[in-house]
Amino acid sequence: MTRSKRTSALAATAPTDMTAEIAAGGDRTNDTLEWINDVIARAEEGDRDAMDLALQVHAAVPSLWPKASVLGTQAERMLLDAVVDGDRQLLTRATVERQLEAMRDELAGANPTEVERILVDRVVLCWLACQQADLDLIHRTRASVPLALGEYLQRRAERAERRLLRATKALATVRRLLIPIVQVNVAEEIKQVNVVG
Repeated sequence: MTRSKRTSALAATAPTDMTAEIAAGGDRTNDTLEWINDVIARAEEGDRDAMDLALQVHAAVPSLWPKASVLGTQAERMLLDAVVDGDRQLLTRATVERQLEAMRDELAGANPTEVERILVDRVVLCWLACQQADLDLIHRTRASVPLALGEYLQRRAERAERRLLRATKALATVRRLLIPIVQVNVAEEIKQVNVVG
């Protein structure tokens, strides 16, 4: 199949009117994102036609790009692979993925800013890294291990926990800074509310 025919075949599978569909939050939004992720996956495997199409989609609908992030999820996938054996523990992996998505949704809230989205992703990633470090510590120290290895695993788990706490604190700080400061001045005769921020 020639390059133009492959690009046409990929383009033919595109959900109709992506821009309007995403903007309206229609029923096919997930189909559109799945199609985009499929195109991105093909591009990541070296398919130049898919890469051209992915760039066209990005140019046509830039707001879709962050939702179809490849690099944003790569570290998460690698950590998931370290925590759960994807070939044997299919249900566990699916459960953890849903838990991460629920955590991400709950932490992000209704209308997160871009900075909040970045920090929420960081908190979720740090939480997963903390779980992975704890599991590794538990599994390896079940049997007798050299003292140096035990101390290394303990320090690693503690560092993962500190990173999680720092990411959580950063998210809380940003949220606190986004809330306008309200100053109330009350005089005997005149009541005045000044909003600063």
